[in-house]
Amino acid sequence: MNLLIVDDHEIVRDGLSLLLNDFFPIQSILFAEEGGEALRLAEKYPIDLALLDLSMPGGMDGFHAITRLRRINPKMKLVVFSMHDEDEYKRKAYLAGADGYIEKRLHGEEIVSNLREVLNGKKVFPAHIMKEENKSLHDEHCPLSFREKEIFVLTVLGYTQKEIAEQLTISTKTVENHRLNISKKLGTNRKRDWVQLAKKYHLVKL
Repeated sequence: MNLLIVDDHEIVRDGLSLLLNDFFPIQSILFAEEGGEALRLAEKYPIDLALLDLSMPGGMDGFHAITRLRRINPKMKLVVFSMHDEDEYKRKAYLAGADGYIEKRLHGEEIVSNLREVLNGKKVFPAHIMKEENKSLHDEHCPLSFREKEIFVLTVLGYTQKEIAEQLTISTKTVENHRLNISKKLGTNRKRDWVQLAKKYHLVKL
């Protein structure tokens, strides 16, 4: 397995590499301090699993890195490794396309167990997060189609048109057309109104 650890703290990178070397058949470990560096490595090397922090001062954060890394290598397992335990961070990571969310406070055994679940093809998020997001995207009371809801939510969360296109593997023109249709259905194209409507339809919790 080829592993990528993305974190701006050297002690975290070193600690994770020592831990995971004891439990997984790792062939190589690459390190990056922020998202931009992670993208460059992913373009050069075949990475099987990437562990990403969310807050990396001075560079691309983990949320945006997830969408870009998914585009570069759709088969790569992407796991957030963060100190943040709030549901909103986990919800945003889930919507961004991460395969799992692991808190840094967990013991080594729990970290290893969660990563094994991810490598076995499972999503590692709190059950209520996955249930809420799947239910909201299928809410029959919202006038938007499933694809429009995806684009609507990512827009409200602050993703650019290009980033949404990369995450959903569609063209920027398609994203633009969907946004126009969303604006027509909702009767507004103002970001402030979209945020309020996202709350109304329980598509995001801000």
